[in-house]
Amino acid sequence: MISMKRILTLAIAGLLTACTSQISINDVLPQQELDRTIYLRGDFTLWDAEPQYQFAPVGPALYQAQVKFSTPGKVYEFKIADVDFSEGYNCGYSDAQPAGQSLILGQPAIADCNTIYNYFSYTPAIKGTYIVSIDYSDYDEPKVTITKK
Repeated sequence: MISMKRILTLAIAGLLTACTSQISINDVLPQQELDRTIYLRGDFTLWDAEPQYQFAPVGPALYQAQVKFSTPGKVYEFKIADVDFSEGYNCGYSDAQPAGQSLILGQPAIADCNTIYNYFSYTPAIKGTYIVSIDYSDYDEPKVTITKK
């Protein structure tokens, strides 16, 4: 006769095995790989796509580029776009964003990647190198963040 303790142990082991074998990290963290190169393009590049401002993948659905802002208090304007400013790869601020075009250090802002005129702006308090990130975890509402390096 099988004891109740043994039945309970086998049942729990079976449940744990079933649960852990079906879930992977990719189910939890969606990955959005871009099919083209995107750039930080702004008044500091004369809106050109320059290699030093190319975004690089740094995690699942997360891309970053670095930029040096040398004039504190100056308003810098930029977009995240491919070489041709293509539809779906021409990211500026979303009209749904209550703060508008101005980014606030460390606070994500929703991007619209089908916009023609909506560019982001940032006014650094101090000069230095900044990191601009775009997170495609939610491809319909990518988020842009600026941080100080």
